Amino acid sequence: IESNVTLHCDSSTDLKRHIKNNSIDLVITDPPFGDNLNNSELADFFMVWLHKGLSQAYPNEFGISESPKALEAVSNKLRYPGTSTSGLKNCDIMYDRLLTLAWKEASRILKPSGLLAFTFHHDNDIAWIGVLESLFKAGFTLEATYPIRSDSSKGKGQFGSKKIEYDIIHVCRKRLEDFKEIFWATLRKQILDSVKSKAYILAQHKESGLHLADLEVIIRGEVLEQYSKHYGKVKKNLA
Repeated sequence: IESNVTLHCDSSTDLKRHIKNNSIDLVITDPPFGDNLNNSELADFFMVWLHKGLSQAYPNEFGISESPKALEAVSNKLRYPGTSTSGLKNCDIMYDRLLTLAWKEASRILKPSGLLAFTFHHDNDIAWIGVLESLFKAGFTLEATYPIRSDSSKGKGQFGSKKIEYDIIHVCRKRLEDFKEIFWATLRKQILDSVKSKAYILAQHKESGLHLADLEVIIRGEVLEQYSKHYGKVKKNLA
């Protein structure tokens, strides 16, 4: 409906020109999956043709024949090679920096009661850690996770080296209080209890042919949901 829809072509790291503080109820996004896809380079295939037909009507968006890449939140080792003095890969540092800026901007525009929902998938635990750390640094907490069947655009379910049928929807809120301290043994028990509570459902899915990679995705969602409540505040038990 034209009267209540506004479309802007901007970087999600800076929306100040169009969106006020604390004005949005819900942000829905699908951030790039670490180093899995370099979206802007893939988009160049289409930009060559879109540029020819749309450059005059939309010079700001299609005035160039290549997609912009400076603010693309991906871990591209060819674009940002080498490692930093701290030993971290420069491509991962850039990915974390831009993703954190995007989360912070989402936090700025959301109302205190607003929600951030996004999907993320990767078969490497390091990629999950990076996304969650940037999310927490931006002032969010993970409220809930929901496994859903992924769309059919992934071909026959192949994702990396594993067959994947499910994605995880993450629902987050702006953090209004500090993370709670907890001992690792207590948190570990909470995580195990949470996973065990869904053991019957997981067993049914497995019998119906759900792949191991999908079961790992569902269990990971439960683990992250519990851990996110205590990020940076998990204490080791004294011997």
